[in-house]
Amino acid sequence: MGNDDWAGKTIGGALEEAVARYGNEVGYVFTSGELTYTCLKQTSDLLARGLLSLGVTKGDKVAVWMAGYAEWAFVYFALARIGAIMVPVNTRYRPEEIKYVLHKSKASFLVFKEEPNKDFLGLLKQLFSGGAFAGNLPNETLPSLRALIAASDRRIDGCLGFDELIAAGKAISENELVQAASEVAGNDIAMLQFTSGTTAMPKAAMLFHSAMLRGAWCGCKVLQLTEADRFFSPQPFFHVGGSIQVMLTPILSGCRMIVQPYFDAGQALELMERHRCNVVMGHQPHYIEYLNHPDLKTRNLVLEKGMIFASPDVNQRVYDEMGIRKLVSPYGLTETHIGGTACALDDPLEIRMTTVGQPMPGVELAIRQPNGKEFLPVGEIGEVCFRGWCITKGYFDDPEKTAEALDEQGWFRTGDLGVIGENGYLSLVGRIKEMIRVGGENVAAAEIESVLLRHHAVKQAVAVAMADSRLTEVVAGFVELKT
Repeated sequence: MGNDDWAGKTIGGALEEAVARYGNEVGYVFTSGELTYTCLKQTSDLLARGLLSLGVTKGDKVAVWMAGYAEWAFVYFALARIGAIMVPVNTRYRPEEIKYVLHKSKASFLVFKEEPNKDFLGLLKQLFSGGAFAGNLPNETLPSLRALIAASDRRIDGCLGFDELIAAGKAISENELVQAASEVAGNDIAMLQFTSGTTAMPKAAMLFHSAMLRGAWCGCKVLQLTEADRFFSPQPFFHVGGSIQVMLTPILSGCRMIVQPYFDAGQALELMERHRCNVVMGHQPHYIEYLNHPDLKTRNLVLEKGMIFASPDVNQRVYDEMGIRKLVSPYGLTETHIGGTACALDDPLEIRMTTVGQPMPGVELAIRQPNGKEFLPVGEIGEVCFRGWCITKGYFDDPEKTAEALDEQGWFRTGDLGVIGENGYLSLVGRIKEMIRVGGENVAAAEIESVLLRHHAVKQAVAVAMADSRLTEVVAGFVELKT
């Protein structure tokens, strides 16, 4: 697609196109089983009609609190179809954090899944007087929240069940759904993605339909995905790796996505072997767990292509020990709809191992003076900045934070330190806020962690600043040893 072809695209429209292309082919594999494009469209449309029956309309916020299950996909595409705004909620959140996200986003509804290994119900009850949902919404604590929707096999007092929601949707005609969908535009906000960054309280990045699709499409192009590929991912859906790349990749490329709701290295290796996955994506901790798992050498893996978000040392280990020959380390953020930079699969190995590549199509890259406006030349370390189609519309209900990150020329300040080489490839140095000032000298936490990880006995490592009376700050390292 060209630069202008994405402007009017919506997520609901992209799913319709995928159904026309792939129909009854399997697009996703969840713990509950295989999900075809046709089934995904049919079920999400039923849920969309149910949401319309509750009065959910374009622009309303609906929070979704669950891991990577099929129900997430149904809700995701249902909300996108009618122009409602999804608000993913971190499955690790405690009551006070849940309250903050629901209040900040002004979410009208909360959808959650009851599951045996998480007490979401118990955590929610702590937000209600006497632990009772019925007749308790809205309230002073959650003034915008109108109802709770539960994906559960049992009836929960005060919550609307999925079956009830679908049944209620029968009062809404197919024509009414089509009319609601016709009012959704590519430039409309589709998601409020909360991201903490280097600040204490999470910020809600406003992400929109066409940029979410284009961000996922760029990832598909980097990996050269086709219908023949089988892609494994443990990325959580409350992060953009899951909510953009995992959810949208199958409908754009036709590949089969194998989803693990909660990461477990041993189970992940088994899934990759069973489903003959040839593509994988993950962050440094995922790959370190694979590298140190006893099952790695016994599994018959066929991995060929991969995305990794890690240090050059870990990149090289994954290439050598897991045999993923077409391995790249792209760079993108929540606020850039995962758009940014990437290497090509056929770039020289050293470049793929040590850099995060060149700008994706339609993305501008610049290095600026940290906390300043001056643009720096090639070879100088500074703050990485992006401009182009990928930039968020800002942080929801937070003009001050928006102005800090996004200037009047459209440049987004990432908070990351990097340097552009003579070849035009970007190398990351670390986070501005993670630079440790030791006696006036800047020490990058990432470099310390990289050195610690080279030790044969170290499995995971984190470096932080510790106050010191003489040097102001010194480096403190935390390590997890191999067992």
